[in-house]
Amino acid sequence: MSADVLVVGAGAIGLAVALELRRAGVEEVTVVDRHPSPGMGSTGRANGGVRAQFATEINIRFSQHTIQALAELDVATAGRVGYRPIGYLFMAGTAASADALLRSVAMQRSLGVPVEWMTAHRVEELAPLVSVRGLRSAAFCASDGIIDPSGVTAALCAEGRRLGVHYVFDHTVSGIERSGDVALVQCGERTFEAAYVVNAAGPFAREVAAMEGVDLPVAPRRRNLVVTEPIPDAPPRIPMCVDMDTGVLIRREGPGVLIAYSDPGSPVTLDTSFDDAYLDDVAARLVNRFPAPLAATIDPRKCWAGLYPETADHHAIIDAPSDAPWFIQCAGFGGHGIMHSLAAGRAVAELVTAGRCTSFDLAPLRLRRFADKDLTLTVETAVL
Repeated sequence: MSADVLVVGAGAIGLAVALELRRAGVEEVTVVDRHPSPGMGSTGRANGGVRAQFATEINIRFSQHTIQALAELDVATAGRVGYRPIGYLFMAGTAASADALLRSVAMQRSLGVPVEWMTAHRVEELAPLVSVRGLRSAAFCASDGIIDPSGVTAALCAEGRRLGVHYVFDHTVSGIERSGDVALVQCGERTFEAAYVVNAAGPFAREVAAMEGVDLPVAPRRRNLVVTEPIPDAPPRIPMCVDMDTGVLIRREGPGVLIAYSDPGSPVTLDTSFDDAYLDDVAARLVNRFPAPLAATIDPRKCWAGLYPETADHHAIIDAPSDAPWFIQCAGFGGHGIMHSLAAGRAVAELVTAGRCTSFDLAPLRLRRFADKDLTLTVETAVL
């Protein structure tokens, strides 16, 4: 089987890349994935948040583009994406967190993100589950919100299929090499030929890159999530609430709340089993800003884990090695894959069709930044 572009990975990134390639006029686009259906990796285990409240320009611009594109796709698919602009509320109680929030809001406003400063009284109105004790500052963006990860997967895949994208599931890439003007991608006994290969393999991206001798500094780390049983007297709608002091976030999920916390010290792993120790760990942090969920019952069937494919500076890599310009890396989104998917797709489509990206400045996402040790201007601090 031959293609102009073969995309490895059918999560939100790979699906969006394939869709944008077809929209850009690339004729033969094929997506190959190890799972039996799309979105069964990190995408399907996401908590569903989409936000423009980041600390660096490139992440803000990627979010702005993708949130708008997802909102449009939601309308076009009669609500399949499930976009709900409930807003993100960031809260800071320590001097360090307040300073970081001040810097982030200044950056966001300079790029047109409609972020508001909130008083403690307004925070209590928006999110009665929150304790405002010791609150120094809070920022809210109403256009941030949540989506349905499975709905995004279905919408991207269906739109790609409508435009002629080919999908091949249950095929694990086992080898990649260049032969003349084409890449040969081995999947078991089957070989695919392509002019370009896009590595959108998420947690497995480093493994895929290494098949062509590319050192891709992406490391998967486990992230646990919990949904509580009903919380009495909880309002039916609250924003995504983020405690910057502890890193814990909550939002409504059915009659309960979803609780998430990303431990920066978690080890590299491909294990997606839920870590029971997480419950005690997150409970110790909830008391700071979210005391109400502490009293809620936890059903083990509503606990799960996924993987964040992370880089050292918490930015993705969208670039091709200089000695293999046909092998485009699009990985390392670290939990931001859905909210940056269509921007990443646009960027890759421009690299393929024009040889360079004009919609975004991809310099902060270049592969060589790690070898050059040039991370000082691109470290993302708003990591959840």
